[in-house]
Amino acid sequence: MRNAFVFQKGYFYHSNALKEMRVTVKNIAHHTHSKRTPIMSIFYELIRWHHRITEDRRGTVTIIFGLMVFILLASSGIAMDTSRINRLTMRINSALDAAALATARQLRLSGNSDAELVALAEAYFNTNMRDQIKLEGRVENFSVQIDRERNGIIISAEAVLPTVLGRIFNVSEFRTSLEARSIYTARDIELSMMLDVSGSMAGSKIRDLRDAAKDLAAIVLDNSRGPTKNKIGIAPYSTSVNAGIYARLATAGASNSCVTERSGSEAFTDSDPISFPLKKKTSNCPSSTVLPLTNELSTIESHVDSLRDGGRTAGHLGIAWAWYLVSPKWASFWPSSSAPGTYDDPEIMKAVIVMTDGEFNTAYESANGNSFEQSEQLCTNMKRAGVIVFSVGFQAPSSALQVLRGCASKPTYFYDAQSGDELRNSFKRIANELTALRLTM
Repeated sequence: MRNAFVFQKGYFYHSNALKEMRVTVKNIAHHTHSKRTPIMSIFYELIRWHHRITEDRRGTVTIIFGLMVFILLASSGIAMDTSRINRLTMRINSALDAAALATARQLRLSGNSDAELVALAEAYFNTNMRDQIKLEGRVENFSVQIDRERNGIIISAEAVLPTVLGRIFNVSEFRTSLEARSIYTARDIELSMMLDVSGSMAGSKIRDLRDAAKDLAAIVLDNSRGPTKNKIGIAPYSTSVNAGIYARLATAGASNSCVTERSGSEAFTDSDPISFPLKKKTSNCPSSTVLPLTNELSTIESHVDSLRDGGRTAGHLGIAWAWYLVSPKWASFWPSSSAPGTYDDPEIMKAVIVMTDGEFNTAYESANGNSFEQSEQLCTNMKRAGVIVFSVGFQAPSSALQVLRGCASKPTYFYDAQSGDELRNSFKRIANELTALRLTM
């Protein structure tokens, strides 16, 4: 009979109840063959308890059903304890993750001592735990491991939670080990700005450019959320580039500070000027000189404020010098504090901003092509070297915008500003993009 009582060893049992009881015990045994945990210990106790009860034939049907109810109640208690430990571990894991990330960031940016980093990790963890709702459990064995070679932090702890019904089965607490790992890599930004200071930038346009460049510098060099190693260089251009004190070395003896492009096989490369000197075919250049990479915001702001408009537009020269400022091949050319890092350094991000308001209309080496053609070649080779290129047109004609679009590393890195506000917004967006790109976790 399927749904009736069966006779076994002189006693009556309900067939379905007996079957369910045996299936439950088998399932529990199947899932507890691995490493024993506090919850598994409770299940082992249930199994042993079941064997003792089923071997005792003095019971009745009422006892059997009563015991089954007790098993269900015990299972509910185990589920409640399990839910409590899960909530606790989630909260502790969240606090560990926050502490590991903050400590790894501090390790990368400031190089604190081990003791300072451990104290910082504990402070972040405790602060985040205080923000959580009141917990029933506790945290033990909090420890911090520091991997300076990889800028990594490993924080581990144990979550401990007293049981509610687990004590019936001699399990007084749940204990589980937790761990959070964080590797914080903040690439140092080496950025150069190619700024058009030709005659067409007169009046409000040159003022807008000054404001936009200073906005960008303030964002990229911002240390309010932790120290950075970012640097910015400036390459103003018009009829030519004013290399200032570096002109003589760059041209193998220029009589003035104005420099033009070189010809030959290295015309569109960043080869060092000692081996492949630049030319000096004009005495007309902007009043502002190139500024090598620096992390001094005041120096950059002062240099930007000195920008004055005048002259024609040799855009390819501005692009070339913006590249030279971040090129490792020019490292020995610049002062040691301004020397660019290598292209393959994973902790350095190189970027250039190409900016103009008009057509590139001046070039000196006819064999190289016109200014547009030289610009395209320089942008192509610069991007191949691993430099990220942003481009900004400021009320520029369509022919200039075409070159700028081609120069940008991707379409979203090209900006077409039609007003001073749009120009400032474009530079701010570039700055925010760069600071976001530099962070990897």
